[in-house]
Amino acid sequence: MRYLAFTTTLIIQSVAALVSSPAAYGVGKSSFDAWRARLPADFNVVKEGGYYALQQRYLAEVGKRNFEKSKETLPKALSIVDVGGYDNIYKLAADPKAELVKLVIDNLRSTGGSGTYKSEGKIDALVALLQSQCQGFSSVKVDGEWVEVLNRQGKYSRNSQKIIGRKKKTVRPSSNFDVKHMSFQNVVLTPRGNGVLKADVKYKPVASNFDKTLNGKIILRRISCDITGASFQYKKLPKISLPFLKKKGGYLDFLYMDNDIRVTRGNRGGLFVHFKPEYYKSLMV
Repeated sequence: MRYLAFTTTLIIQSVAALVSSPAAYGVGKSSFDAWRARLPADFNVVKEGGYYALQQRYLAEVGKRNFEKSKETLPKALSIVDVGGYDNIYKLAADPKAELVKLVIDNLRSTGGSGTYKSEGKIDALVALLQSQCQGFSSVKVDGEWVEVLNRQGKYSRNSQKIIGRKKKTVRPSSNFDVKHMSFQNVVLTPRGNGVLKADVKYKPVASNFDKTLNGKIILRRISCDITGASFQYKKLPKISLPFLKKKGGYLDFLYMDNDIRVTRGNRGGLFVHFKPEYYKSLMV
């Protein structure tokens, strides 16, 4: 009976691990597998307490090590209390990119594709952990197409942005960069995809709001943004120009960017996550 009870406990814990740790078993499985491959050849999962115990060891060892390495470059605004204490921050630090991607995909499915996100705490901690990796704006990485997968409107976001942001979407909004001409175009479709709102933006990297790595390397974060034109077209009807949307003096801060995802914050406080189209498609299969 004791053996049966012990086995049952291991099964329950293993199932809990599968549910609670997307970084170890979902989109971040490669990181977990790489860590597991470094364990001794004679390591016995069952004898060591099952996959739940293995997951906890992974989070404790890798998460804590990653957090300690990033402490010097973490944004000062990060609140350990808001994320639930050091144990929780260690879990997120094990693979913050995988945790953020899982949060994004879950949010898309729960919001019917709108991508609107209102909560704080966890996502802010994940963004801070990614920001500490010192991967800011890069003209090489940013060039090309991006699809918006999460938006959390800021306190000062325009009402039109808030209304469009919370609508369910069958087609993802996009933000496509043309580095050669130092411009990008934001494209938002109406919920059924019949109407298209486009905003043309000229940008320029600026020196303000930069970071430094531990060895003194400058990490560019901010680009200035001027909306030079905007238009709306419904189906095949004539395109309507929207000159009142033209605006100068905005900016966009690149908190994190790699070849798959980018995380930015606008001058009105909105937080946005974009995926490369091919990466997005691979996750939504």
